[in-house]
Amino acid sequence: MDITTTPAWSAALESAATISQTTLKDLFARDSTRAETLSIEVSIGKDALLVDFSKQNIDEASLHLLIAVAEQAGVEQLRNSMFHGAVINGTENQPALHTALRAPLGTSVNVNGVDVMKEVHRVRTLVNEFAESVRSGNIAGATGKRFQSVINVGIGGSDLGPTLVHEALSSSITPAVRAHFVSNIDPIDVRAVLRECDPETTFVVLCSKSFSTAETLSNGRIIAQWISDAVGARNVSKHFAVVSVFPEKAASAGLAADYAFPMWSWVGGRYSISSAVNLVNVIAFGSDAFDNMLAGMRAMDDHFLSAPLHRNAPVLMGLLNIWNRSLLGRETRAMIAYSTALKSFASYVQQLEMESNGKRVTADGQLVSLPTSPIVWGGVGTNAQHAYMQLLHQGTSVVPADFIGVASTPTRDTEAHDALVANLFAQTQALAFGNSAEPHRTLPGNRPSTTLMLSSLTPHTLGALIALYEHSVFVQGCVFGINSFDQWGVELGKKLAAEVSAQISAPSQTGGTDASTAQLVQWYNKHRSNT
Repeated sequence: MDITTTPAWSAALESAATISQTTLKDLFARDSTRAETLSIEVSIGKDALLVDFSKQNIDEASLHLLIAVAEQAGVEQLRNSMFHGAVINGTENQPALHTALRAPLGTSVNVNGVDVMKEVHRVRTLVNEFAESVRSGNIAGATGKRFQSVINVGIGGSDLGPTLVHEALSSSITPAVRAHFVSNIDPIDVRAVLRECDPETTFVVLCSKSFSTAETLSNGRIIAQWISDAVGARNVSKHFAVVSVFPEKAASAGLAADYAFPMWSWVGGRYSISSAVNLVNVIAFGSDAFDNMLAGMRAMDDHFLSAPLHRNAPVLMGLLNIWNRSLLGRETRAMIAYSTALKSFASYVQQLEMESNGKRVTADGQLVSLPTSPIVWGGVGTNAQHAYMQLLHQGTSVVPADFIGVASTPTRDTEAHDALVANLFAQTQALAFGNSAEPHRTLPGNRPSTTLMLSSLTPHTLGALIALYEHSVFVQGCVFGINSFDQWGVELGKKLAAEVSAQISAPSQTGGTDASTAQLVQWYNKHRSNT
């Protein structure tokens, strides 16, 4: 169904045209309860996550129209289908069951008539037990030395998710084993990490859903040779674990079969943080931290499933992103985390949203009739205030922004933390309401933002925050009418990279290549051996 042909969309479009003439200052003046009614607090065990939408350019009437759009798009039905294992990734004929990975024992989720939950929990137990054995020293390196470092080798979802989790949890939990992350095929990346490690005490987690990812396998080969030089080729397998849809390929690659952990084809890479892809962090922080993160994700899953649409945080976040992108024509969205521990969150959401919803055709292969995913970018505050916040305040483009903060700090520096949070609140205030002064000092205001606050940064709240954005992306995809779970746009580049690699190895074999690429290959081969 093309949502733009529905009366609900037409009404929302008309409302957007009207609301664009209204300022946030006016909206707050009209409704003294606006901050309360446009905020949602989700309980996450002993913790909480507050989402404040009140500084978005929308009123209650327009929000009701967006809810009608969600209903017309079948968001609730599609949500329920996803959780129950229906095939919603049509181009790959797969369910999208990342939610099953954090569902409690006793839950039943069927894929092709088979309940997958026993296998999910079996693998989770294997991951936890393996990680605890590494942490305790029961699993050691070839020379008997206890592992001191673990290197996660992956790219995309196999890197961004684990990196985010590690940075976030390191702020309050001391890792038992030092973790490092290698993703880029640039050998400078992997060599820089290896300089910080000892091959005798280094363990490697190789994450590749297909076990064919070029960047991951290239880095794996470099690390394997580095370890081999120290402990011998026949002992390399004692230092490697594999996470893949095809764990059996580990044995064919000379790695230990009992160090291989499965993931499933029905979990997309950018949604895989709930799986064995997170093994590096289970080793670093322990199985309790992993279980608590899953519990936090499950709490948000439950909220997404049970809360009415008008009080459903992921639904409202997704609809307001559509409001800004598709109805008001705002092409980008900034992500600014006022927590150094969340410095990679913008990169994580960038992949999650742009790879999921950066599509130009609908699920049934028709050209979309509305703008889809915004360009997501951002960084960490307060650094952002001294970089790109100038554009957000006084630039000619209106850039919606998500601000993320944490109420408590694990350090004793409460005064500095208070100042950090004050800056967060002040920036959203300045964006919303601006000020009047001489031209160079005037801030127009009326710049929309959403503020998300975690009571503390724990495995629970981190999991809930990640799940919130996962479901928000899903809601947007439902309204766009696209398949949020495939990524065919990255496949052609991979194919062509393999062809160009062959041309670099055999420069005379450039037939069929465009003139620019042939010239670049020739130039590269001329200079590549220079040192």
